[in-house]
Amino acid sequence: MGTISNILQDDGYNVTLLMPLLDENLRDTTPLVRKIKNRILVEPSGEVYEAKAEFENGGGRANTWTMKSGIVGFLKIGAKVANVMKASCKNVFQNKELLDYLRDQHFDVAVSEPLFSCGFALFDYLGIETTVSTDSHLGLEVSKIAHGASITTSYLPAVFSTGSERMGLFGRVANFIESYFNYHFNSAIYEAELAGIADFSPRGWRELLRKNAYMFVNSNPQMDIPSPRTSKFIDIGGISAGPSKFESLPAEYDQVLSLREKNVLISFGTNAKSIYMSDDMKEALVRTFESMPDTTFIWKYENTSVNVLKQFNSRINNVMLAEWMPQTALLADPRLSLFVTHGGLGSTNEVAFSGKPSVMVPVFGDQTRNARMLERHGAALLLTKNELGNMEKVRGTIRKMLEDKSYSMKAQRLAQMLRNQPESPKEIFAKYFNFIARFGKPHGLDSVSAEMSFIEFYYLDFMFLTTVLTVALFFISSKVLKSMHSVKYFLSIKFKFD
Repeated sequence: MGTISNILQDDGYNVTLLMPLLDENLRDTTPLVRKIKNRILVEPSGEVYEAKAEFENGGGRANTWTMKSGIVGFLKIGAKVANVMKASCKNVFQNKELLDYLRDQHFDVAVSEPLFSCGFALFDYLGIETTVSTDSHLGLEVSKIAHGASITTSYLPAVFSTGSERMGLFGRVANFIESYFNYHFNSAIYEAELAGIADFSPRGWRELLRKNAYMFVNSNPQMDIPSPRTSKFIDIGGISAGPSKFESLPAEYDQVLSLREKNVLISFGTNAKSIYMSDDMKEALVRTFESMPDTTFIWKYENTSVNVLKQFNSRINNVMLAEWMPQTALLADPRLSLFVTHGGLGSTNEVAFSGKPSVMVPVFGDQTRNARMLERHGAALLLTKNELGNMEKVRGTIRKMLEDKSYSMKAQRLAQMLRNQPESPKEIFAKYFNFIARFGKPHGLDSVSAEMSFIEFYYLDFMFLTTVLTVALFFISSKVLKSMHSVKYFLSIKFKFD
C-alpha cells in the first residue's frame, strides 16, 4: 500500500494513508510510508492488545519456522488472526472523531487490501462511491468468488498452496481441498470483522467486494500461471520493483561486495525472522558458509548483539550479519550472484526484475506458490524449510545455482522481458486509476456470474436434468424392449401351436 500511495501522491493526488497499528515495530518506519504527507495512525485499543497478546502467546511469528507451509499452517492460527482483525476494525469504527474527520474529507476514491474486509466496510459507511482493491497476493480465491470468476483447481494452485501447476489425480484433489480452505480462511476473517461492526455496516463481504471498480492484483502475466478471470481483475505485479526502485548502495555494502567474486544475499523477510530458526537450521547455514570460503554471504539476522556465527565457528570471516539491509540496491548490483529468500511476493518480484537467480525457501502462506512461479521459468530452485537443517542439501543447492550458469541466464532473460513488457505495472495502474477517478466505477464490468448460485455456475442443474432424462430414457427403453421381447415370444408360441 505504501508503493500505491507514493505513486498516486507523485501523480498529484492528495493522498491520506490510514494506518491502524498492530505492530509497534512497524510504526511509521518504512521510507515509503514516511514520504506520504498525510498519515493517520490509529492507536491500538485495549481489546487489540489483548487479541494480539493471545495471538503471540500461541507462538505468533516465532512459529513461522515450525508451522506447516501453505494453508494448513494458516488454519491453525485463523481464529486468532480473525480476533485481532475484529478488534482492530472495532477500534476504527468506535473512534467517532476519526470517522467524522474522514467523512468531512469527501474522498473521491478509496483503496484497500482484500485480505481483510474492514477497509471496504469503512468506505461504504463513509459513503465513498468509487473504491478499488489492491491485492498484495497473486489473487485471493475469496475475491474471485465474490466477482463470479471460476476457480480452476485442476491446474492453478491455490494462493496458499504447496502444489504446482502440473498435478496428477491426488494433486488435483489436494489442490481442490486447499482452494476451499483458502476461501474458508479469508471468509472467516471477513465475517469476524463485520460481526464486530454490525451496527455500522449491514452489508455482507461479497457485496462490499463487488462494489470495487477494479481488483488490482500483484500478479504479472509474464511470470504467473495463466488463468481465467473477469475484466475487473488488473495485473500490476512488480509495481514495487523495476529499475525506478534501484537505489545507490551504502559504502559498507559496496566494500563487502568487492571482497570476493561470488556474493550471496540471504533474507527471509519481515515475519519469518532468522532469529526464530531452529539451531539445526542456523548451524546448517553457518557450516555452509564455512565450507565456501570463496563466497561472501550477507545474512539478514535480526539480532546482531548476539553473534550467531561464533556459536558454531568463531573463525569464520566471509559472512556479514545485518538487522536491516538495502535489499533492492543489493539485488541491482551486478556483483551479487544469488539471492536466498523466503519467497514473499515482494521479494519474488524484486528478484525477478533484478535478473538474479534465487533459492526459494518457502516458510508459510503464499510463499510456495510464489516460488513455483519462478521455478517454472528456470530462474530459481525450491528448498523446503525442513531441508534447511540439512547442510549437504543447503550447500549443494547454493553451489548448483552458483556454478550452473543456465539459471543466471534464464533469470536475466526473464528480467529483460519484465523490464520491456508493452506496459509497465506502474503505467497500467496509473491509467486505470485515472480512468475511475474521472468516470467512477464502470458498472458494465460486473458479471452476472457473481449472482449465480454454485449449482447454476457449474451447470449442476443441467447435469442433474440430463442424468434424470438419461435414466428415464434407459428405463423406458428397457421396458419397451422387454415388452417387444414378450410379444415376440408370444407370437412364436402361437405360431408353433397353429
